Amino acid sequence: MTDKLWGQNVNFLPDLSFQRLLYQFCAAVVVLTAHGYCLALGARLLGDRGPQYDGRLTLNPFSHAEPVGALLMIATQLGWARPVALDRDALWGNRIGPLLVSIGALVASLVLGWCCWQLRPVVFSALGGGTAGITIIGLLETTARSFLAFVIINLVPILPLSAGHFWLGVAPNLAAVLNRNRLVISIVLALICLMGAGTFVRGLVLVFPYFA
Repeated sequence: MTDKLWGQNVNFLPDLSFQRLLYQFCAAVVVLTAHGYCLALGARLLGDRGPQYDGRLTLNPFSHAEPVGALLMIATQLGWARPVALDRDALWGNRIGPLLVSIGALVASLVLGWCCWQLRPVVFSALGGGTAGITIIGLLETTARSFLAFVIINLVPILPLSAGHFWLGVAPNLAAVLNRNRLVISIVLALICLMGAGTFVRGLVLVFPYFA
């Protein structure tokens, strides 16, 4: 389905070709690993060693992937990483510490996506328009867009989404309830994304000036 958004023609339906799914699988690995690592690193820098001891301060994607979020991201570019267990009393800022960790990781993800986009002309200059060059450029474009889609959806303040770490600081009991019901919430979020919200977010990603 092609429609107009901000005066531009946008195809709102996801491309489910084998090549596109392969690109999105690679992008999902990069995005989930980078964001999960940034969450753990942010916590460590603000004084909480817990995520490091939990094995989250690593570039192993299996330590950061949340099954529903990862599968959804491969299919639609929208997804989320496994939440990090944070101790607000150990963090600088206490109650706002978890929010700072989340914001820092989201900003880092946005910057990494922008870097992927800016690398495209460098790759083209080095490799030209051959198969290798086009493949790497395609991977960079997909990863950049996946980073942006990931950041947009993870601004919603509910666990397991990244901004949901906010509740660990201001309402730990509520955060514990959300965490216990994470699978149910994940399935509901996935259905919402598949039934309509995902198409709008993908449209925003395609016309966002981030990619100018």
